[in-house]
Amino acid sequence: MEYVLILFIVALIAVAILAARVSESFAPYPYKKRQESFFTATEDSFLNLLERGCGDRYRVFTKIRLGDVVKVRQQGLSTAAKRDANQKLNNRLVDFVLCDKTTMRVAAVIELEAIEPSSAQMKRNWFLKNALSAAGVPFLRFKARPGYRPDELGEFIQAKLRQADYVRAAGPKRGHTEESDAALAS
Repeated sequence: MEYVLILFIVALIAVAILAARVSESFAPYPYKKRQESFFTATEDSFLNLLERGCGDRYRVFTKIRLGDVVKVRQQGLSTAAKRDANQKLNNRLVDFVLCDKTTMRVAAVIELEAIEPSSAQMKRNWFLKNALSAAGVPFLRFKARPGYRPDELGEFIQAKLRQADYVRAAGPKRGHTEESDAALAS
């Protein structure tokens, strides 16, 4: 009888130890808050400038996935190429996205970069510039430095967006070819 009691106690201890280890390795929600502030002081200051400079016409969104702004075209790409391109888009965040207040259409993507960008940052900006250019989305970069004034910042952004609209209007339409022009003419 004593052996059964000792065996029962040993089994109970083994189950308790096993349960403790399983619960240690299995945490259904192993999350914690990343940081106290969503922005660095520089980003927060620049956001305030953007909102004051562009607030009448644009709504400013922050920390947006690039994949929410552009998508991968489906024609002419292998499944692996589409998967890789989607992964690149979804793994990158952009600092600020300007959207028209009335239509909520994306007007531009803005990146705030260090005064002396690293080679990794330059490579990232190169990818952003080319991906956004291919999608027809204006991409503006600003150095993180003091001295920007909201009215000048807003005017500069408006000028760049007008310039981008002019370039888009002067270029060929997407999906528009000489054969489709000939077909429309006949």
